Amino acid sequence: MNKLCPSEILSKKPFVRLLVRYILPAIAHTTFMLTVFIRSIITYIFLLFIMRLMGKRQLSELQPFEFVITLIVAELACIPMSDTSIPISYGIIPMFTMFILHILITKLASKNHKFNRFLNGVPVVVISPKGIDHRLLDKLDMNVTDLLHALRAAGYFYPSEVAYAIMETNGTLSVLPKSGFAPATPQDLSLSVDESEMPYPIICEGALFSENLLLTGVSEQALESLLERHDLKPADVLLLTTDKMRQVYLQPYVGDAITEEHL
Repeated sequence: MNKLCPSEILSKKPFVRLLVRYILPAIAHTTFMLTVFIRSIITYIFLLFIMRLMGKRQLSELQPFEFVITLIVAELACIPMSDTSIPISYGIIPMFTMFILHILITKLASKNHKFNRFLNGVPVVVISPKGIDHRLLDKLDMNVTDLLHALRAAGYFYPSEVAYAIMETNGTLSVLPKSGFAPATPQDLSLSVDESEMPYPIICEGALFSENLLLTGVSEQALESLLERHDLKPADVLLLTTDKMRQVYLQPYVGDAITEEHL
């Protein structure tokens, strides 16, 4: 009995040819993509967990060592997502190691002032009553244009308005204006004002935060009455905030903001 070679089998059985050439490669590709998808989700959840534990800071507020750790963690997260031949634990364990290292360095820096100075540096006074210190700017690898840009970002367009400008260790510029250019306060004007109250979001993008009603002492009936006066439903509200003084800020999706209301 003659045996058929694989090529003859494929030529005589169209279904087998279709299976080998199209269906099996498609299944393999789909399986690969599903594996990448699942690994990406697992890595993202773990990375989100690690970053939450490391604290809520904006990128511009990171100290140098925190920025380095963030870059390393981001790179480690990419490795198991893009290469399925690498076990996912090879990315998760180093990320967890970076988290432990971040905690240890942070604790040590908070306890040891000399180590903290070595790790993060010290704030530098680049503008004083004597003027701009160009030597310190050179040490910071800054030029006058960089300094002027940082001053404008802080709200000061004239160096003559500034008494002190301090370059912080995270790269931000702190500015103390001269007395004549500082904003007037009620204390300067000998005015008596009420203490500020923190507003709480009651409705945000149509979602009601019932727990904040308790914090502000506002009843649901008062809230419903306010919405009825303006012919609104919670789903029509982009943002509604109030404080313990019952001052309202109401911004519907359609129409102008309403501020002259109390609950």
